[in-house]
Amino acid sequence: MFMRFVHLKVTEDTFWEVRNFYEEKVIPTLQATEGCLFASLLQPTVEMEECVSMTIWASQEHAEAYEASGAYDRLLDEGDEAAAERTEWGAKLTGDRINAPPPIYDPEVEGFPVEIAGDTAALEAGDSRRLYLRIVAVRVDPVRFQELRQRYDRELVPALLKTPGCRAAFLVEGIKARTRALSVTVWDSEEDAVRYELSGRFDELVGKISEFFSGLYQWRLSLSSSGSDRVSGSELEVSGYNIVTGRRLENSDDQ
Repeated sequence: MFMRFVHLKVTEDTFWEVRNFYEEKVIPTLQATEGCLFASLLQPTVEMEECVSMTIWASQEHAEAYEASGAYDRLLDEGDEAAAERTEWGAKLTGDRINAPPPIYDPEVEGFPVEIAGDTAALEAGDSRRLYLRIVAVRVDPVRFQELRQRYDRELVPALLKTPGCRAAFLVEGIKARTRALSVTVWDSEEDAVRYELSGRFDELVGKISEFFSGLYQWRLSLSSSGSDRVSGSELEVSGYNIVTGRRLENSDDQ
């Protein structure tokens, strides 16, 4: 499996238009694309000038074939044209001739092979809207990535799926080098994820795999005044997203 993130710039005024475009244009296109298993539009809980399209693919080759087909570029062009038309229409209503379409830009795209996928059936059942997605990014020792993978599968996935509100867990790795890994979990609500962090369970699970982290974290600890020699969740990059629209795609039945 392969996980793909496309980072889109939005404003408070255009976010719901982007959501509608995603539901009306993006999801149907992905529905007709071989190998796309899941599509969702994410809204960060902190950075409100961005939204993220997260898709899950049967393989990296399927995701690359989608980009090479021109379908991705066509969606970008349609989105730009829709934005330009809205701006022109608004300028005519207001008489503001200075108002110009927003600049065209290429969104940042990230792709990650999925090393571990725990309970993906949770994403296939029912409506995925109102769910909460949590990403923990870590730098890892590339020599020990396989050990990290094994322990995450053996110990963290079962523990996470037993945590109230946790629906699914993924471990994904960087493409170019195994120096960056993401733990991606899906929750019934943001409140469930917050309770998990506050309970101390997050720090406990981080402790189970911290020996595989890059020496950068130990260097930071040596400079801190806390006196601790153990990496905790507070040292890691944690981000949260509300899934504003998303669903399993029917073509995944054929994979």
